[in-house]
Amino acid sequence: MVTDPAIRGGMIRARQRRATFTRWPGSIDKRERAIQVFGEFLRGFVQDLNHRSEEGWSILVEGKRDEMAIKGLGYGGLVVTVSAYSRRRGRAFGECSGVIVLTDLDREGATLASRFVKALSHDGLSTSLAERKRLKAASRGVFLHIENLSRFAETEGYRRGETESL
Repeated sequence: MVTDPAIRGGMIRARQRRATFTRWPGSIDKRERAIQVFGEFLRGFVQDLNHRSEEGWSILVEGKRDEMAIKGLGYGGLVVTVSAYSRRRGRAFGECSGVIVLTDLDREGATLASRFVKALSHDGLSTSLAERKRLKAASRGVFLHIENLSRFAETEGYRRGETESL
């Protein structure tokens, strides 16, 4: 064991220098690229949701912030929150042909989704969980809550359709 403080201090500084060099310089670029790819996926995802909306489908989300996030991404169809559906039951969706259940991507969201799929089918509405599964697969566990998708809506480049600013 080294007892001289000058030598010991030099060894500590050397370890610190090595620690700064062992970080991968490309790791930040890799994260930015992953965010960029997810942003591109999200654009196509919202376009698909808008196409489904034109076919008469609506979206069921958990709360108001989820609704604002979906609309902020550019979705133009009907979005109903769980509380609004619980209050108005079958009248919440009006004349829509089906409901896309888009609850959070965590375990609680999955439980809630299965419960509402059953309730919606009792009301005579078709349901779809495919979009939720697709979003979960694309997010790879990074985004668990629908409201967090509003981060993409807040970027100026997303609104213009550019990917460089993501």
